[in-house]
Amino acid sequence: MEEIKIQNQISSRECNLAMISHLGGLVPVPWVPLIVPFMVWILKGDDSEFVNKQAREALNFQLSISIYWSICFFLIFTVIGIPIAVIAFGVFIITNIICSLKGAVRTSKGLEYLYPMNLRLIH
Repeated sequence: MEEIKIQNQISSRECNLAMISHLGGLVPVPWVPLIVPFMVWILKGDDSEFVNKQAREALNFQLSISIYWSICFFLIFTVIGIPIAVIAFGVFIITNIICSLKGAVRTSKGLEYLYPMNLRLIH
């Protein structure tokens, strides 16, 4: 994890949009954690480099978590994988909550946030 301070002025609107993209990961409804940062990125990403980077970062993290959860789901079908999958599901849920909140807090202050364990699939 790195903390990068943005040199130019970030408006409160940009901070709020970036924060919303990170908070989307906390909504426990299927597909919403992917849809929220995607919509922010598509609709407002061209207006601000800060919003573009942070919405893309949040979207990549939610895609990464979805991939990790899919792997855990398939591990459930193996006898050896059941305990590993159950523990991994818990770890990923806690990681998602902590990292999404941390990203929301940092971006609300105008700081960039880079997620750990993030597969940067969308550039």
